Amino acid sequence: MSENNQVIKLETPNDLKVFLYKNYMNQIKNFFSGEQQAMKFLSSVIADVQKTPKLMDCDANTLINSYIAMAQLGFMPSSVAGEAYVLPYNDKNRGMIAQFQLGYQGLVTLLYKAGVSSIFSDIVREEDFIEVGRGEVKHVIDPRKSIKQRGAPIGAYVIFVLNGEEVGKYMNKDDILSIGQHFSKSFNTQFTPWKEKNDPELWMWKKTVLKQGAKLLPKNESVNKAIAYDNEESNVHNNGGIVENSGLQMGNFLKAPEPKQNATSKKPPKKAENEQAEDKQETNSEAPQEGN
Repeated sequence: MSENNQVIKLETPNDLKVFLYKNYMNQIKNFFSGEQQAMKFLSSVIADVQKTPKLMDCDANTLINSYIAMAQLGFMPSSVAGEAYVLPYNDKNRGMIAQFQLGYQGLVTLLYKAGVSSIFSDIVREEDFIEVGRGEVKHVIDPRKSIKQRGAPIGAYVIFVLNGEEVGKYMNKDDILSIGQHFSKSFNTQFTPWKEKNDPELWMWKKTVLKQGAKLLPKNESVNKAIAYDNEESNVHNNGGIVENSGLQMGNFLKAPEPKQNATSKKPPKKAENEQAEDKQETNSEAPQEGN
């Protein structure tokens, strides 16, 4: 990644693309196992920055490092896929900086690549039945009740299937919010993803229990690296907050495709949480030219 003491000047999205191409193309090709996907990544970077212009106001080193972190994990900049994002933050000490953020779907994708065959996660509400013991979670809902009729959320859980065996992790509301309060200083800010109005499907709850549940699985370098990158977001929040932007709706960043509702049964369905959305951005097969 770029050195922190290196002075880099980027004025346009194409400047960023040219810089990445000239200085990091070999690494990016290795990350994506080929030039075609690497060029698609660079084109996606331009589209991403054009969609969120405030990123160009960020410190250039943080912007470059964030996109290289994304490439290292094999993700494309895309709000459609919901796997990873680069967001502008206003740091009290450093000014505008860019920050990599792992999406819920991104962690799911990495866990599948690590050998997990099925992931199911859901929110538990007051009127639901929940039973937890010895790594097993049994969640039963009344399919006749609406979400509102099921009551307020009281917790969340995830069930992994690995080598034919289920591994479950449940966390109640207080424990989930305690993690948010401890690690994210933006917890009480207007645009925090911890507010239900910004994340009505409570994907932040699911992401939290997913990250905690991943600790119960065999260690995997990519998963651990992604979580470490994502945890760095907490250091940004210690000194500032996300920049106000109508395009930066955190609930949308965390939201993956809607899972099917549980049927009333003793065990949650052993089915993948969601399928990856298709990134429809076009691949630019030509090397970037300065001034374009």
